[in-house]
Amino acid sequence: MLFYLALPCTLLIFFASKALYAIKPWAIFHPFLLSVGSLLLLHYFLKLDYLEYARGTSLLTALLEPAIVILALPLYLQLHLIKEKFNIIVSACLLAVLIAFSCALFLMPLLGADLVTAASLAGQHVTTPIAMEISDSLNGIPSLTAAMVVCVGIFGGSIGLVFYKLCGIKDNQAQGVAMGCAAHALGTAKIMETDKVAGAFASISLIICAILSAILMPLLYAVLF
Repeated sequence: MLFYLALPCTLLIFFASKALYAIKPWAIFHPFLLSVGSLLLLHYFLKLDYLEYARGTSLLTALLEPAIVILALPLYLQLHLIKEKFNIIVSACLLAVLIAFSCALFLMPLLGADLVTAASLAGQHVTTPIAMEISDSLNGIPSLTAAMVVCVGIFGGSIGLVFYKLCGIKDNQAQGVAMGCAAHALGTAKIMETDKVAGAFASISLIICAILSAILMPLLYAVLF
């Protein structure tokens, strides 16, 4: 029975979460957070068989790959703008990676965190699979990193646009680069809803940040620690 109910129940929970977030756009009601939290609670209290649930939602899993490819469409449509600003984008991404590494590995220990915890937070600005690999290469805790990546994405996507208004940042290209560097795919998806140019710049920024982080962070860690 779960096999047949898994997909419609998952979609129902997600769209209900989106409807609630549209009414109350608070971080705690973010569709990603609320959907995952609701499904976890259902699995825990109803003792659901996860493998059967996974088989029932295999269609959604299969659609993840084309969905990721579709994210490249706005990037392609704005390619002429991205080419003009490519050097600036790369410079901003490099600075973002160095700041993220420095804050995690130098600032966090000053606040009382041990090196393992600090290393786990170094890659929280990039998408989950890459962040977990970075964490593992820095002797961090990948599961902690994955949790922080989700929190950072939801936080950035929820307050990013408000933050831009408060700071008077009106340039949509700058907004996109900042969102892509800081809040990875969740932030990019959010800003893409409001501005396609910003979404394209966020997409290229999250890609560049992920590449630079995967290359530079293990090297910097090996040299400095």
